Amino acid sequence: MMVDLSKFEDGMIFSPLQKELIEVLEKNGPMTRAELVKRVRSPRTTIYDNLMRLNNYNLIKKFSRPTNSRGRPLVFFKLTEE
Repeated sequence: MMVDLSKFEDGMIFSPLQKELIEVLEKNGPMTRAELVKRVRSPRTTIYDNLMRLNNYNLIKKFSRPTNSRGRPLVFFKLTEE
């Protein structure tokens, strides 16, 4: 599935990092923020901020899966199905 960025307003410009995040998620499917940080080699807060912007555009979705142990569930990001 290829994300068609042309459907967004002409004034909306995606950063190179946002485009790279979309490409990585297209190629690899759902990933955690830690996996994205390793793949894209950018600080985790920068990755998270850009993921939240893409989430606001409804390009990606955040979801969680429980782990087999105690503690917080793993949080994943994936492209929306649109």
